[in-house]
Amino acid sequence: MADPAKRQRLSQVDSSAQTSSSAASMFTASQRDGAGGESRFVEGSIVRISMKNFLTYDSSVVYPGPHLNMIVGANGTGKSSIVCAICLGLAGKTAILGRGDKVGLYVKRGCPKGFIEIELYKRGGNVVINREIHVDNQSLWMLNGRHCNQKTVEEEVKALHIQVSNLCQFLPQEKVGEFAKMSKIELLEATEKSVGPPEMYEYHCELKNFRNKERELEVIEEPYLKVLYTTEERYTVKRSFYSNKISTSNSAVHPSQYLTITVDTEEKRQLEQQIKACEQKSREIDERLKALQKDATALDRRDNELLAEKKRLSELKGKRRQLEQKISTKQDSLRQMEQSVIDLKKIEEETKEKIEAVNFQKVTIILYITTLHSILRAKLTMEKVYLALEAVGLTAEKTKLENDCREGASELKATDVRKTELTEQCKGLLKRAKSICRMQSDESLPEDLHNAFDKLPNTLDEIDAMLNEERSRAECFTGLSESVVDEYNRREQEIKHLEKELEDKSNALNAYRQNISEAKERWLNPLKQLVEQINDKFSDFFRSMQCAGEVDLHSENEEEYDKYGIRIRVKFHSSTQLHELTAHHQSGGERSVSTMLYLMALQELNRCPFRVVDEINQGMDPVNERRVFDIVVRTACKETTSQYFFITPKLLQNLQYADEMTILCVHNGAHMLPPNQWDEKTFIRRCLQRKARA
Repeated sequence: MADPAKRQRLSQVDSSAQTSSSAASMFTASQRDGAGGESRFVEGSIVRISMKNFLTYDSSVVYPGPHLNMIVGANGTGKSSIVCAICLGLAGKTAILGRGDKVGLYVKRGCPKGFIEIELYKRGGNVVINREIHVDNQSLWMLNGRHCNQKTVEEEVKALHIQVSNLCQFLPQEKVGEFAKMSKIELLEATEKSVGPPEMYEYHCELKNFRNKERELEVIEEPYLKVLYTTEERYTVKRSFYSNKISTSNSAVHPSQYLTITVDTEEKRQLEQQIKACEQKSREIDERLKALQKDATALDRRDNELLAEKKRLSELKGKRRQLEQKISTKQDSLRQMEQSVIDLKKIEEETKEKIEAVNFQKVTIILYITTLHSILRAKLTMEKVYLALEAVGLTAEKTKLENDCREGASELKATDVRKTELTEQCKGLLKRAKSICRMQSDESLPEDLHNAFDKLPNTLDEIDAMLNEERSRAECFTGLSESVVDEYNRREQEIKHLEKELEDKSNALNAYRQNISEAKERWLNPLKQLVEQINDKFSDFFRSMQCAGEVDLHSENEEEYDKYGIRIRVKFHSSTQLHELTAHHQSGGERSVSTMLYLMALQELNRCPFRVVDEINQGMDPVNERRVFDIVVRTACKETTSQYFFITPKLLQNLQYADEMTILCVHNGAHMLPPNQWDEKTFIRRCLQRKARA
């Protein structure tokens, strides 16, 4: 324990299940005297907690210190009742506690109502919140002595940056395991709210809203397509999938031309289709290989289960050896009894029968173990063989498809060569045409022919599109009537309106992108700095425990702001790699250590006025528990940190304590002293006397 010369700050919290005035609470005068005073409290810290007819308490008052508060007591004495009082007294929901879902269940059994009063430190005058809870789940609220509603209390609590629904600030006993189950996105939001600047989470929400608006403006679906023609342009009309708005695009209509040309591209098209089919089959094979890999992983998992079964059978062998030892002991006892004058034939016969039964049971167990082991090993071997054969078959099929793809590429290359040959043939035909027209081979074309050929498209697809346009134009002029002209004029006006609307949407999209750029700069850079600070502290804590840990900002796509998250990775053994903190990968003790050190990394950033952690050291081995305790004391007792509540049913011996700590000892029983009879100095003097006599 700590050196007695150091004046520890001790408080006692007593509760009784039988009397209404048998609770007592004392606190060291240095907490409220001129030397320390309430000025050492961070604004929003808890100065006093009063409970009456609440859970295990008849009547009790707790005076926490401004820094680290150790609430110690045996299970069932009422430590977690203090945590419940903090949550419910600050307008928290019962779901946060993970206990009773109705607030009336927190009233002491046999009483019609219970009371909670919490005093919070605030410059210019403390805030006092009262809550009267009735067994019919009704509550009455008072703020600084005036009746109010729950919303008013919630606003006051929020103004003091208190967030009892945030696991990074308030971690009750029933929710300790849920911290490791939080997703990276949830952990980021909880961290932003807990230690980030007040505007950081608001900027994050603003970014997500801007991004959603941007998606709405970017995405356009084409449920139908309308094409309108004028004498000079072609208009395409599209309808938005989200807003059902209509947008248009236009392109020039080429003058009609007469051109006859025949080019056979069927073979080239078939080859392209074959290549696409080969690529599709290759992708399907890759997907099947991935599925087989998943099956292999499942088989490995099954192998591990079989190894576990083998371990269980080994334990049965150990029990068998114990039975053999017991039999040997019984046999020694029989030999001793044979040397006596007492006739033990009957006992000897019974013992032999028991030995035969045990031997028969032993043989049965050995046969069962041997048979089960052989069957499981044979089954696993066959499954691995079948999987390997199927993988070989798929690999061969993939190789064949790749060969087919290469052959298709070769055929495509041959088609390109054929195209070159046709080009040369066309040049020969051009030369022949010049000859027929009595033109020299090097003579240029006449101006009219030259202009006509220049206006023609360069590709076959464009020529086909041009021909289709001319056919459509011709069909439009067939049976022209006055109604068609009116329809044309109406559509022309509609197109102008849609063009204006499209321009407005484009301007809105550009404005949203500018807003996103500005909001991203305001949010992302401070967030990166915050995560780096947390990572520095978190890594230092793990290094001091001869382990490794890191915290980073994780995002698969920088533009998807609702996918950002905080990732925690840890390793507790030098032979392993860093693994992400999850609810399944680490042991319960390792998760508790990681959770505790992350909360301590947040502690010095000090935006929230207090933190509560309830029995998180359960499941830790003694070495890690001692290391974590030292880190908690060093960090939470600094002058720059906020208030911290650490609840535990037990403590290791010879721990290091600090003068800034407040130790709250919770006792429970029918014979506890009333508050006005408790004398702290007398209690300490008697303890020292008992220690001296021992």
